[in-house]
Amino acid sequence: MQDDKIIGKNQGLRVGSINLDNCAILAPMAGITDLPFRKIAHEFGAGLVVSEMIASEEFVSAKLEPLQRAMAAKDISPLAVQIAGRE
Repeated sequence: MQDDKIIGKNQGLRVGSINLDNCAILAPMAGITDLPFRKIAHEFGAGLVVSEMIASEEFVSAKLEPLQRAMAAKDISPLAVQIAGRE
């Protein structure tokens, strides 16, 4: 049996043109997936981290707080931002 066929082996994942190191993706959770938590998840090997949910209206208003919730540390890549809209 080849090594790459072993079930449970940590393999990469491709999402569009983005190659992730592995299939571990941090789920977006409001009030939980703040920057320090995303950094920890990234350091422990998450292939993709996702920001807290940000309302689209807040996001486009360029208010500081929602922009801070979406920000990533320079060493966290890739990062997904979850934007929720209602209109």
